[in-house]
Amino acid sequence: MEEAIQLARPLCHAPHFSHSLEWLLFTIFDAETSSASARRRRKEVKKGPSLLDRACELIRHFGEYRDVVVSVARKTDSRHWLICFASAGNSNTLFEECFENKQYRTATCYILVVEKLEGPTIGQQSALRLLQVALQESMYDLAGELVRFLLRSGREYSQAVEEDERASESLLKSFFTFGFTSTAPKARGDVLHTTVKHILGEKATALMSSKELRQLVAFVKGTQFDFTEFLRSDRGRAIRLEDFPTALRTIRFKLAIEGNLQSRLDAEFLLAHVRTVGFHEWTVVLATLLQRSEVLAELFQNDMKLWTAYVRALKAQPNASQYDELLAAVERDLTAHLGPDHSTLSSTGLAFPATAAPAR
Repeated sequence: MEEAIQLARPLCHAPHFSHSLEWLLFTIFDAETSSASARRRRKEVKKGPSLLDRACELIRHFGEYRDVVVSVARKTDSRHWLICFASAGNSNTLFEECFENKQYRTATCYILVVEKLEGPTIGQQSALRLLQVALQESMYDLAGELVRFLLRSGREYSQAVEEDERASESLLKSFFTFGFTSTAPKARGDVLHTTVKHILGEKATALMSSKELRQLVAFVKGTQFDFTEFLRSDRGRAIRLEDFPTALRTIRFKLAIEGNLQSRLDAEFLLAHVRTVGFHEWTVVLATLLQRSEVLAELFQNDMKLWTAYVRALKAQPNASQYDELLAAVERDLTAHLGPDHSTLSSTGLAFPATAAPAR
């Protein structure tokens, strides 16, 4: 064994070294599953360390070990995972090592194995811990994988237990002539769904409150979070903007739309959602940054006091001249909506009432 380790060490930085380790383990594991089946047929007992044991011992000396093991496992029939991890080590222990070493993507790959070998409860608990860390680290695609796993796992667990209980109920009916039902499996699935929803809602609240809107969009898309439902909830409605001038400056800085196509697309994504739920103050800020005069005109046409307050606020901004074209465009749109005889605010010096910032 020592000789094999010494031969392999000089190659550990080679481009395909990890693939070579994976090929080695996969080949030996495949042979081991075949020989294990043959031994079971012959009712033989394995004597001494197997070739798979020795292969795992060799690979364990290299940093790729946990990645290699789970990669091989995920490429094989889950019915043989017991054989693999009898040699490679306890799946939950390997998951914990990945977690402690911040190998979160590798840890995610272990979740299915842990669920299969250690049971759904441990698998779900591990996935929830990993989901919270993935959100903290802004690994939203990974968080999305974990959300899908958790929701699927909860459904499957509930269905499996309900089927078992229906079978038991049928037997009891035939004996006692009455049956019973249990809400525990469904309740467990509901609790898991509620827990996931709460964790995601906490993250959405934190990102929206801190105006980290580009991250918010990445989070919503990565986890397939129901953002519209969130905005309609009490938690979503509670996220208010401060006064309009401050909100405009802060969100302009956070989004950095100018010259950045992705930031503009993110802002358009958010604007569509806040308009859907009627968040007027968010709509005004985002439409201003996007220069969406038609959206602003639609909002102001039924409230000219809001329009006058809006113009006054923009004129008080640093570099107010950057909004001149937008104000002119909104005024044209308002005139088109309300008619040329309607008294609208122009960018000339009318006296504006000191109204509050736009409110939802």
